[in-house]
Amino acid sequence: MEDEKILRLVDGSPSLAAGGFLTLERAAELVALSVVDLLREVEAGRLGLACRVPLRAGAGYVVDAATLDPAGSDGGFQLPSQSPPEALAADMGGRVLSLPEGGADVARALLASGVNVVELVVLERDWGRWRWVFVPDAVIETSAGALEVRAVDVEAIRSARASTVSTERVERARTAHSVHMASRVAPAGKWATKRFNEAVDAYCTSPDGMARTLVSSHEQRHRKHGLLLFSEFMGDVVLGDIDGDMLRAFRDGPLKGLPGNKNKLPNEINRTTMKETVAALQADGRDWPLMSAGMQHERMLLLYRLFEWLAAPSRGYLKVNPAEGLRLDTGLTKAERKEHARVDTERKAARRTEADGDEDEEGRRPFSVVELQLIFGQPQFVNGHGRHAQGNGRCDPFEYWLPVMAACQGIRLKEGAQLHLADVRQVNGVWCLDINEATADKSLKNAQSARIVPLHPELIRLGFLDYCDGLRAAGFRRVFPELTWVKSDARYAKEAGRKMSAMLGNLGMPRDGSLVFHCLRHCFNNALARVPGHVVPDADDRLRAYMRYKVMGHKLPADVNASHYTRVTVDEMSAVVGAVKHEGLPQVVPFNVQFGIAEVWAALARKKLHRHKREDMGPLGQLLPVPLPAAQAA
Repeated sequence: MEDEKILRLVDGSPSLAAGGFLTLERAAELVALSVVDLLREVEAGRLGLACRVPLRAGAGYVVDAATLDPAGSDGGFQLPSQSPPEALAADMGGRVLSLPEGGADVARALLASGVNVVELVVLERDWGRWRWVFVPDAVIETSAGALEVRAVDVEAIRSARASTVSTERVERARTAHSVHMASRVAPAGKWATKRFNEAVDAYCTSPDGMARTLVSSHEQRHRKHGLLLFSEFMGDVVLGDIDGDMLRAFRDGPLKGLPGNKNKLPNEINRTTMKETVAALQADGRDWPLMSAGMQHERMLLLYRLFEWLAAPSRGYLKVNPAEGLRLDTGLTKAERKEHARVDTERKAARRTEADGDEDEEGRRPFSVVELQLIFGQPQFVNGHGRHAQGNGRCDPFEYWLPVMAACQGIRLKEGAQLHLADVRQVNGVWCLDINEATADKSLKNAQSARIVPLHPELIRLGFLDYCDGLRAAGFRRVFPELTWVKSDARYAKEAGRKMSAMLGNLGMPRDGSLVFHCLRHCFNNALARVPGHVVPDADDRLRAYMRYKVMGHKLPADVNASHYTRVTVDEMSAVVGAVKHEGLPQVVPFNVQFGIAEVWAALARKKLHRHKREDMGPLGQLLPVPLPAAQAA
């Protein structure tokens, strides 16, 4: 093996430590192996193949793998000619999905045939308790080298192979490399052996550098931070080693995984360094907004200007600008740029729609059974607490309770988010939710939204009353004290709306405003309309309609006279609500109350300034509950 390849294998690359996925071609280049070498690792089961679904080829459906017939002993599936009735339409454009069985059969076929083109008709993704497959509407055609692998798996293979290289061979390679670097200093420029971070410091402090065109010290610090992202992910490499390929690797790798706004991430994800933050994002599993294509291009322009300054003939620090070919190159085709713009527009529209927690009643359908299975098959509903199955990520208690309450009680997102513990009370011996705006921190959509809704037996089984008792004992006043009040009409629902939207997006549901949290309320309404008449045998059709409208908080239609039904009892309403059933759903595991209370304390401890460790009551003030338990006060 050549000296340069020996060092690549032994030293590794910052791109491998950055996490995420790499194409086979890029991974092979980083570890000085061939694509064929890596395919053999896939065939042996030490590496798994994945495919990044093209943005314009993401339409298709997902279905539970257990419902498909196996293709044979070698694995795979027999796909029906048409999508099954239980399938869920989904758009997986831009997502990285695994090949079935890790792609071992694909690797075996590529090695045997020598062809370089792969046609994919099915991909895999695990969601909670189920293994799901994605079937695209059109065959996805890609090259073998464009298939992707996890950087961490490639790093493990590199490390294992590097351990077989003798110390003497590595020393010979380093000596030869040092001689080579010394010989290239003059032709490459005076600073060819300087480190990237040293060059950034010089550029940012020199009077003829960044300060020449940028006066604001705040903006200078911001742009310097943007430049140093390169060395954070790619390493503080010497300038002479930086070329167009390394810059493209940064652009097409780590840069695409950066959050759109790091400061808006919750504290459990927003870490000290960007690299740690990206790792936390990937472990969290939720679909957080990433940098737009335009923002990524701006970061690359910062690098271009740095190298333009270094390569200026008057300075001679570098003879060639390695970023010259990237100035107008975004890495996207014209069609992909249009698609990114469309996706950004739809995401913004979806966020605006859900942010206030009070979506329109019309224009959306209920979730299908398959979609409900996806939602309630997530880890928090499978294990009963907030620990995610992926990495160290957690979810707050409201992420467990609000979907359950919407499906079983029909409440709006904002109505649930703003509940006080005093609103969970007994009416004539029946536990109910009192939906009201009796305090200044709450608001309702309209007058008829104020109502009493009997608790569904499922919430009692899951431990909702026990959880409320635990919150009361801890000194809290609200059902979801981890949520923060805002001045907009969203009140306490802003964060909840964002989290619910991200959750649905991570499950593969379109973020165009068609499928939102509010669809759970539609599911409840449909189930409520199908409650059998024998549940309240003395009620006529109009009385049943009256009870349904009262439970939902809807305006009564003209043909239903409310004065005729003022004697409807809470027991009758409770019977109707309790008869609501969602067929085909998995049984949700009861909530871990002790863990939930601890998560509330942890969430409050992460808040800043006047909200630190205090329950936010909006205009009612910031309240400090009873003293923190000793184990959590540290």
